[in-house]
Amino acid sequence: MGATTMTELRVFEMPRTRRVIQGSGATASLAGELDERGLKRAMLVTGRSVSAGEGFAALVESLGDRVVDVYNKVEAHNPVQRVVELIEQARKADADVFVAVGGGSPVDAAKLAALGVSEGIDDTAGLAEYAVKFEYPDIIKIRPQTAEPLPVIAVPTTLSAAEWDGFAGSVDHERDTKDLHVFLNLTPTTVVLDPALAALTPRDLWATTGVRALDHAVETAYAKNAHPFTTWLATGALGILAENLPRSVADADDHEAALQCQIAAWMSIIGVHNVSLGLSHGIGHQLGAVGIPHGVTSCIMLPHVMRFLEPVTRDQQAAMAKVLARGGDPSAPAADHMERLFDELGVPRRVSDFGVPREKMDAVAKATLGDLVVREAPRKVDEQVVYELLEKVW
Repeated sequence: MGATTMTELRVFEMPRTRRVIQGSGATASLAGELDERGLKRAMLVTGRSVSAGEGFAALVESLGDRVVDVYNKVEAHNPVQRVVELIEQARKADADVFVAVGGGSPVDAAKLAALGVSEGIDDTAGLAEYAVKFEYPDIIKIRPQTAEPLPVIAVPTTLSAAEWDGFAGSVDHERDTKDLHVFLNLTPTTVVLDPALAALTPRDLWATTGVRALDHAVETAYAKNAHPFTTWLATGALGILAENLPRSVADADDHEAALQCQIAAWMSIIGVHNVSLGLSHGIGHQLGAVGIPHGVTSCIMLPHVMRFLEPVTRDQQAAMAKVLARGGDPSAPAADHMERLFDELGVPRRVSDFGVPREKMDAVAKATLGDLVVREAPRKVDEQVVYELLEKVW
């Protein structure tokens, strides 16, 4: 399945995660992890809802004086002003490590802050200078780093999978655009998978970020630059998620199902610095910039993008259908099985449900073509194609 031959020279960058600690109560091992690595001044990064929970309070207590400061004002999609505020606070605290607790936004915020502290960034313009500049289909410009970023440790509470790579997004609301920063060395070096902590996550958020993991798996499996290693893992992740995501959404205390989902989210995106995400993510990034929650963008876009790409990804989508069928007809389109799973999960499906005006879809379509991940979509796209897909989901 996926790309089965390698006829040209290709370099595969292995993931930079050094250690994964998993199991119920795994967060209790974080103090020892910091001590073993000689890290003494941890800056905790999270959002208000997580920081108000008992799980976070217990984590802070367990770390004791290893915590030099807590930043708990992370917002969805990381508005650039908040990121700059975090960088300044970390610099004043003289932090030597970021510990991100929560979903994709805190993890991305920690990555961006690690970059910002090391590069001396002190305003939004400085942060934007390190964002990817992309012109469809193949012009990419990235300002190089001048120093090694501070280390990041991730304790994820959702299935967004931001902890497994060096990609980090931020939103400039003045431009209604989501910028992407891509540096492999921003990847969290330690990831703590604790299903007991994840049990405290609201089930609707767990479900929508689980769909995000499904989206990762689908797009890396049939990307134009797909690799057999990642395609097999991604396709396996689809089967694990299809089986366990409904279980863990229905019962937060099913820690085994939750851990299986966390592992599948890991499988879904491993190697993403070599195999690109695609059109669903490209559109989703820009829908996020106008106010759609992170995981929800995949709930809205994924089946429609799958149907658009089916003519050129037929074999791989047939493989997906087999693992998604779960007793259904394995010969039915993979997008049908995906929509059936979405119905079971009860996730949102339309842009208009979030109060985003239709007039913004033109700008979303235009911004999508400036998103790096669109380049590996296995079918040529333009603004009209993207706009027509947005019309289907508005």
